[in-house]
Amino acid sequence: MKELDDRFVITAGGWDPRYAVTLAVAWHQGVGAALIDTNGDEADVDLDLYDLDADGVWQAGSSVGVGESGGFLSNRIAVCSGRTEPGSVVDIEYSGQCHSVRASATGWWLFVTVAAPNSDAFPTVVRTRPGTL
Repeated sequence: MKELDDRFVITAGGWDPRYAVTLAVAWHQGVGAALIDTNGDEADVDLDLYDLDADGVWQAGSSVGVGESGGFLSNRIAVCSGRTEPGSVVDIEYSGQCHSVRASATGWWLFVTVAAPNSDAFPTVVRTRPGTL
């Protein structure tokens, strides 16, 4: 399986590597996402979506603008993202389960999972707890 990492998402997403910065990358069970600062000033942040194909290669899908927080839900993937204090732990509830993600050194966090069947509920931030890196 090709790694879904900072460098790969810039190239696969078609972003200009001279300006674009990867803020966060996450994946779970064949779905993935990346937060991309498209021009390096954190004013234009996009959410890029990925699917793992049968050969174990990540394939780029949709890209949507999200700003400092946002989410995306389809019949395949559920995503939410945001920005908080660096190192904080963000607790997210989705489909009756609680999940936790840690914010990066720049405060960006990203949660990704396979969408629950027959659900139109978005992942929801339950709380944010202080943490360390």
